[in-house]
This record gives sequence, C-alpha cells and structure tokens, in this order.
Amino acid sequence: MTRSLTAVTPSAVPAGTRRLPTRPPVARAALAALLGPLLLAACGSGPAAVTGGTPGATPPGALSTRLERVPVSGALAQPGTLRLRGVAPAGVSVTVQTAPDGLTVTPLAPVASGSDTLLPLAVSGQGSGPVTLTVRAGSRSQDVTVRVLGSGRYVPATPYLAGAARSQGTQVLLRATVSADAASRHSLLRFDAAAATFTSLTFPVAGFETITSHAVNGPDVWVAVRGVSADGSFLLRRSADGTAKRFLAGTVETLNNVTPLTDGRVAFTAYGQERVLLLDPASGAVGSVATSGAPESLTLGADGTLFFTRRGASPAVVSVSLTGGAGRTYPVGTPGVSVPASLSAAPDGQLWFTETRTGTLRTLNPVTGQQREVTLPAGSGPGDEARPGEIAVAPDGTVWATDTAHPALLRVLPGETAAATVPLPDSAANAPSAGPRALHVAPDGRVWFETGGALGQLR
Repeated sequence: MTRSLTAVTPSAVPAGTRRLPTRPPVARAALAALLGPLLLAACGSGPAAVTGGTPGATPPGALSTRLERVPVSGALAQPGTLRLRGVAPAGVSVTVQTAPDGLTVTPLAPVASGSDTLLPLAVSGQGSGPVTLTVRAGSRSQDVTVRVLGSGRYVPATPYLAGAARSQGTQVLLRATVSADAASRHSLLRFDAAAATFTSLTFPVAGFETITSHAVNGPDVWVAVRGVSADGSFLLRRSADGTAKRFLAGTVETLNNVTPLTDGRVAFTAYGQERVLLLDPASGAVGSVATSGAPESLTLGADGTLFFTRRGASPAVVSVSLTGGAGRTYPVGTPGVSVPASLSAAPDGQLWFTETRTGTLRTLNPVTGQQREVTLPAGSGPGDEARPGEIAVAPDGTVWATDTAHPALLRVLPGETAAATVPLPDSAANAPSAGPRALHVAPDGRVWFETGGALGQLR
C-alpha cells in the first residue's frame, strides 16, 4: 500500500478555515518520533536496487550492499557476488523472493571478506531480468534487486580471433586481427543473430593488403585497407547490393579509426600522422585537419564533435574543429608517461577512456573539463586488480569494458562511480590472453565480444 503525504503550509489554508491549535515544538517532535515508524510500517517500501558500483547514502541502521560480480545465465553462466558491508557472516542469510520464469538463483554460504560478508549467488537455467532477494543480518533485513544477465556463445567453423566488432541491424561484423591468415585479413566475418549463422563478407582485397579498420553507416559498410602498391592505402565502401567503391587515402601509412560523420563525410587517421583525414564520398576528395599530436583513438561525441587521444610529452584528450578553428585540449595524467586510449562517447556527452600505464578507467566532461577515475574491482589482492582495455557505451549510458587481466568484462551503470565484474567462464579457451576483445554494444543494448575464438553475447 502506498500513501501520499502532502505538506500544507499556513499560507495554503483557505481563507475562513478554522485553524487548529499549534502544538509546541517539543510536543511536535515527540509526536513525529512516535508516528514516523508507524507510517513507514503502514506504507511499506520497495526493494532497494543493487546494481553494482557505488550506492548512495545508506540510512542509519540499514544494511549496505553492493553487487561486485554480476550473475550470468545461459551459455556463459557464472555466479554473482553481493557484498554486505560491515557485517560478519554469522547470522547472515539470503532468501530469493522473486525471479524470472526459467531462471533459478541459489544463495550459497556467506563468506567472510575482512570486515564484510560476501554472498555468492549461483545461477542456473535460461533467461534474464530482476531477481528480488531478502538479506537478513541479525534483527535487520533488507530487500534488494539484482539483475541477472542472459548470455549466448556462438562458435564459427574455425576459431576466429577478432580485432573489432560492429553491428548492422541484426548482424554483427567482426574484423580479424592483423596477424590473421590472408583470407581473414581480406574479409569480415558476418554473424546473423536471427539465424545464428556465420558467413564471409568479402571485399576486393588481395595479396598482402589487410583490412585495418571498419565501420557501418546505414546500409553501407566501410573498411580501411593497408595498401602495398604505389597507390598507398585506401578506403572501400560496400553497398547493400554488394558493390564496392574504392577511395585512395593519399598516404601509404596504415589507416585506422574509420568514423562516418553526420554530414556524410568519413573521418579516419593515418598511423603517426598529426592530422585527421576527411573523405567526401561524393567527390572522392580527401582533406585533412591538422592536430596537435598524432591521434591514437578517435570518437564522435554526442553533439557531433570529434575527439581523439594522444600520447607522448603531453598526453591528452583533444577536440577537433572541422571548420579549422582551434580545438580544446584536456591534459591526462603524467606528461611523457600516461597513455590515454580507447576513447568512447556516451549519450549524455561524457567521454570515457582508459589510461593504459596505470590501468585505470576514466570519464571526462568536455564542457567543464572535469575528469573522474572509476573504482575498479580489486580482485584477490595486490597485483590482481582489473585492468580495463576496450570500451563500449550502451544507448542507456551503461559503460562496458574488457578486463585485460581476467576473463571478464567490467560494467559501470549510469550515475555510479565503481565498476562491477561480469565474469566469463574460466577455462583455457577464455584465458586473459584469449580475450575478451572486439567489444561492441549494439543499438538494442546487446553486448557482443569475442573470446577464445568464439562470439559471446550478453543481454
């Protein structure tokens, strides 16, 4: 039952209405202390959503919980872990109140972790969605809601090590690493999620030529190709009917960061060059905008602004003015040491990136210039901390990152300041050296990645 309590100020009392005598302040305080718990008990309260990261302020006497490991069901099933702060395991219990159909969540024995208690949650069955738990510690109890992720694993005919992934409708397009065999370097691997089948998406690429970057723009698929002839490197646009058009880039360097712009042009970078190149597909002309430093990663902000990361003497995130004006520089870390990378834009305008030397995950507000470091999972102790690699941001603002130190992903929900671990099966095929990598979030929010030569999905 939910009741609405409306405060009425004296000025809100209609004229002519008889006023009741006003109680003295001490009497009012005593009455509030008496009625407050009764009203709360009558009205009740919904379960607290425990979604990972850093929760808000905990009311006095309430239990403080945080989801450290996100439970996963399906092909990549893994248990979750809820941390109960400041409470010893004795007298702690967890009861499942509600769960989605087809999904079973089983609380396991509480485990001590310093002054806290870890509450493991085993998962079986299929499905995803919110699970309501009641956590009890002595005379205190609290309902919390944990969302279980569903998963899938899809294995191609031969193991495929991916360097990047993009989506086009219900299809996922994987690009092989540059060390792959010739056939893989000349094409993309296309996965049809509706049919659960793999096919090859071919391009007119041959010999020692290699696809080094790719992007999707509506019905078109763009790839950058490292050329081996005097013509140098080039871009290819593959239309929906399978026809491909070639655009010379005017450089022999390796092309990266293919990024379609809202005005129809395509931005990209050339290895080691201090500029962003801009292709006009209508004319075939390639222009460029000079940059202060060679761009490493490149992303299109929510407002259409281009941003890139640079390393070296002055590591920074830098905005690019496509009209020729000066961009803005946001210094990062320690000069000559820090390496910002994996730049990605969120729908709210925030920029997310990693600092690879320190193994940190950071966010930047390009309006205020404020930067914030996200708290990462500590692992089993010093030297076992999570190290973020690639980043992808979902349409709802959820930030995902690969963990290069463990077979896992990291997740930061909107508004939170700490990342939760999304574990993947711990096997030889999913060792840290085998992924996850090629992280991508589709417009429908599904998370795609490659690990151990297979394609993984979370939803």
